[in-house]
Amino acid sequence: MPRQLPPSPATPPTIPSPAGRWLRGALAVLAIGVALTPTAPAQPAVSMAPVTPPTPLTAPVDGAASVSASVSASAEPAVTLVRLPAEPGMPALTAYWFTPREGSLARSQPLPVVVALHGCGGLVDMRVAAKRAGTIEEVIDPAAALQSRYREYAHWLTERGYAVLMPDSFSPRGKAQGICTEALDARAIDDRTRRADALAALRWVARQPIIDTRRIVLLGWSNGAQAVLATIDASRPWPSGTPTVDRAVAFYPGCKRAVQQHDFRLRTPLLLLIGGADDWTPATRCAMLQNAVQSRQPGARFRLEIYPGAYHGFDGTSELHVRRDIAARHGTGVTVGGDAVARVAALAQLDSWLASPDP
Repeated sequence: MPRQLPPSPATPPTIPSPAGRWLRGALAVLAIGVALTPTAPAQPAVSMAPVTPPTPLTAPVDGAASVSASVSASAEPAVTLVRLPAEPGMPALTAYWFTPREGSLARSQPLPVVVALHGCGGLVDMRVAAKRAGTIEEVIDPAAALQSRYREYAHWLTERGYAVLMPDSFSPRGKAQGICTEALDARAIDDRTRRADALAALRWVARQPIIDTRRIVLLGWSNGAQAVLATIDASRPWPSGTPTVDRAVAFYPGCKRAVQQHDFRLRTPLLLLIGGADDWTPATRCAMLQNAVQSRQPGARFRLEIYPGAYHGFDGTSELHVRRDIAARHGTGVTVGGDAVARVAALAQLDSWLASPDP
């Protein structure tokens, strides 16, 4: 049985002071070497141990800048804006296709691939996209308009030898600004839609000659992570001609629907990472989902990582803040923002999960 989660705070979180940000940033810098080194997973199925960082030994540096610097220090991946064939009743999707630069890795075998699904805020930073529209920069680097989290993950993954496909489920449907502020019951783009998009993306990557179809990873954040759960649900039929997913990763999904679905089962090993203080998609529901799945499938490989004190979007670099425009919370607000220490710990766990021959 998983341990009890720490209670969510009754009051809005205290925004870290400059000194607090300095300390967490310094700790993240020191821990980043560990996070970026593959390690063998040798921990229990549910982990709630707080991260204990080493004593700071370096000059102060902002945590967000330090992680971004580690990404930009390596060779930029090659990126192409592609169009996925339209599925019946669906629009043709645009997607961003990242591959390691020639010469950046010794490429003697086909590449593993990650299909990455964005959250409810959409894939594109609309402010950046508007400034670049119609310019040569839009052609030279189409990925520059992506939200920073997705660009950084694409770089992080290609550094490890993965190709990455990021399909855009919202822009082709006129929702480039996202759907976070739409009521859940009123959303035209639901789990069924996003599952169909994920399956279309899987079929597209399987047709690429450089890809090892035995090593396909499905990864998502928030609403995209909920789509990951829907995609790998073994109670739903798997379309013919669609390659299987070797393993899946879900960052802070909403687990409520899957918990309420009494026949939800896993089709593939799953790593689920979530903040213990998440007040948008509570970790308690994901712990309930893990218990339910393992009672139905005793051999299911469902790894749940809970980061105490971390909120929704802990793997990003934005300041901790409260959003009151989320329709699902009826104006009460949700807390979102990065947590440098939890981010480093999550990257280390993700690295281990991807590198393990048997997750």
